[in-house]
Parts: sequence; C-alpha cells; structure tokens
Amino acid sequence: MERISDSIVIIGAGWAGIATAEALLSKGINPKRIVLLERTPYPGGRAFSFVDRETGLALDNGQHVLLGCCDRFIALLKRLDVRSGYRLQPLLDIPVYHDGQMSRIASKRLVGPLHLLPALLAYRHLSPSERASTLAGALAFMRPRAEKLDAVSFAKWLQSTGQSDTAIRLVWDLVGTAILNGHAGEISAGLAAHSFHIGFMRGWQPARLGLFTRPLGDLARDAIDRLVARGVTIRYSTYVERVQVAKNKVCGLSLRDGSFVATEQVVSTVPHDALLRVLPDEWAGKEPFHGIAKLRWSPILNVFLNYDRQVLAEDVFAATDFDGMFVFNRGRLLPDSGQDGRWLSVSISAADRFRDWTHQEIIRGVQEAIGKACKDARDAKLLAAKVVWQPKATFLAEPGTWHLRPQTVTPITGLFLAGDWTRTDWPACLEGAVRSGETAALALLRSRQAFLV
Repeated sequence: MERISDSIVIIGAGWAGIATAEALLSKGINPKRIVLLERTPYPGGRAFSFVDRETGLALDNGQHVLLGCCDRFIALLKRLDVRSGYRLQPLLDIPVYHDGQMSRIASKRLVGPLHLLPALLAYRHLSPSERASTLAGALAFMRPRAEKLDAVSFAKWLQSTGQSDTAIRLVWDLVGTAILNGHAGEISAGLAAHSFHIGFMRGWQPARLGLFTRPLGDLARDAIDRLVARGVTIRYSTYVERVQVAKNKVCGLSLRDGSFVATEQVVSTVPHDALLRVLPDEWAGKEPFHGIAKLRWSPILNVFLNYDRQVLAEDVFAATDFDGMFVFNRGRLLPDSGQDGRWLSVSISAADRFRDWTHQEIIRGVQEAIGKACKDARDAKLLAAKVVWQPKATFLAEPGTWHLRPQTVTPITGLFLAGDWTRTDWPACLEGAVRSGETAALALLRSRQAFLV
C-alpha cells in the first residue's frame, strides 16, 4: 500500500486538473499535498499535440480557439507564466464563404450587441428581410432563460423568434455548431442562447476571437512544469482503476498496476464516461451519477493540409461546406513554422455524418471546398494531408442535458468533480474546464477535510 499523507489527489492532468492544482496553490495549500495522476504519458487531456511523422509538423488533435470572454483560462496562463500561447483579434473578424461569395461576421467598437449591427446589416448571404429578422431575433439573447429553454432545440426556439431556415443555417447554426459541437436541431436552446449571450451580446471585447500561437501540448507541458517547480507532484502513465468508498466517504484509489493510493480528498477531472468506470458499481447507478450515463459524445473532424505555395491570406475563414467548416491559417498562427498560408487546419464540428467517409474522400472534399473559397488553392499542389478524428471531442448538449451535468460537490464525502462537462453553465470548452477546476478547488477548501499545511 502506498500512503500519501493528507494528500489531495487530482485525477487527470488536462486543463481542469491543471486549474484545480493552481487554484489550490493560490489558496495556500502546501504544494507537497497536491498530486496529479495522469493516465497518458503527457498532459493536456483532450487538448493535446503530436508531431506528424510524414511532415514533421506539430499538429493539435483539434483546432481549439478562445473568445475574449474566456477570462479564467487567460488568467490561468498568466498566473502560470505560460507565454506566447495565443493572440486575440483586435476585433472579431471572420470571413464567411457561401455560394460563390464572401461576407464577414465582424465587430465594431460599439457597446453591447450593437458591435455586430453593421456586419449583420451588410451580411450578403441573407436577403434584406432575413437580415432584419436576424437582428430582431438577436434581441432574444439579451436575457435568455437558459434552464427553461433547455427542453427545446435551438432551431425550434430560433424559429419561434421569427428566424428563417436560411438565417438559422448561415448565421446561428454556423457559429453555434462551432461553439457547442452540435447542429441547431440537436442542441439545447438553453445552453445555446446562454453561450451566445456570454460570447456576443456583451460587447466587442468578449467577442474577440483568440487564436493559439503554439501547439496546445506545449502550453500544457509549460503549465505542468510551472506547477512541478512549485512542488506539485505529477505521475504520468498512472491509470486509476477505482475510487474506493467506505461508509459514503472516499478512502483511496486503486490503480491498474495493483497499487493503492490512500487519500480522503479526490478531485476527478476525467470525462463523464470515464468517471462512471472508476466509481464503485453501487454508486454509478445513483444520482447524480446515473444521469451522466445519458450524456452522449459528439465528434470533431480535423483535416490538416500542406500546400506548395501560399493559398490563404487570412487568419481564418468559415465556409458552409461540410455543414459548416472553419479553416485556419496554421502556418501563420505558428510563426516559427515558416508555412504562412501554406499549412491549413480545418475543423468540422458535429461531424457524425462523415464517419463513413474514407480519409481520401474527406481530403478530396475539403480540398475542393477550399479551392472554391480560395482561388490561389485551385492550382496549388497539395504536398501532404492528414485527417484527425476526435470521436469524443465534447459531450452533445442535447435538449434536457442542463440538469444532467452534475455539480462539483457529490454525495460521496471527499469526492469532487471537475471537467468541461460538469455544471459550469458554459459549453464544453477550455474555459469551462478551467472554471470547473477552480470551482472544485474552492469546494474542497470549504469542506471539513481541507487543512492548510
């Protein structure tokens, strides 16, 4: 038996786990008491990077982004002195390609939702009457009643506000799918409306797009290095088999290698299905854990393309092909690559419909879509391409899921939950993960079990 005296054990070294550890440190917990157990040999959780053997380029498993409203994630990077990790657009500016022409979703320095007014008035993909209905419908996001709207789909609610099917597809669904990883007809109106309110209704500053300028894995490794330098312990390739519970109280963790970690304070930051696997059988069927089993996964499809010449002059653009795709100039975002405009990253959210496509069919389709939007890509030679699936990218925020997402505090004394799938009131994203970790740390500190040492 391995004893870690009075330790706080965090299961998972993704961004929820990193945020939990940092929050505990910031509140005065002795770093020697904090232990992170990570199943994989690297940190970052579902936001990791790897080097492509064919090209030697550093690829993320998915093209994550920030918005200006992601203040807790940004603050965490600053506290951990993780530098040069991202940059925010001065103003939101996303070109949108549809049916042979570009228009833009862009901000002006105006208060509240007015920052989007000029762009919506000039949005060429909609008719004048559709633009007017879109503006009128946007007012419904000002005070969304998120929990009450959770029972209906985003599409149905938008239709009730007077939105046309075209406006839903070319504005709300295009942006909403990227945010919630689900199409308007399959996601909760409550979470969608709340997310739009957070990101776009409060002014131009929260709406600015944040683009990562280093591989995500590098940021996570830097963050962990800072924690370790302050005395925190991390153990990689350590698989937690079971949370052991006696008399409704955590008493330790059984590991896959047969060892045992004695602890009475555990923060689980693993995904929802992984949590159900590590809970004792008699607890997995109880509330709030029983509802977690109803949460489904939604995949994201990522395609990396490397051309022989510059084909993209923008940082990013969106297109309505593939039910909505975002194309990033990864060669510019990672300036040391020397691949500005040549190395592209394509993100296709809620990509279930393409699961039966072969990699070659996906690459060919994405290449054709980029060629339609970027004339310089039509004659360029594709040097390399890679398809990267995230089958478990995020939970699917279906109608009715608001109350399935559990709170931090559980009925098991000493067990706290974190992760972007918990009740953060945010969509599944890096910001939600960080907020959940900070919430879990504070909840643990409020419990009787936490003692400052």
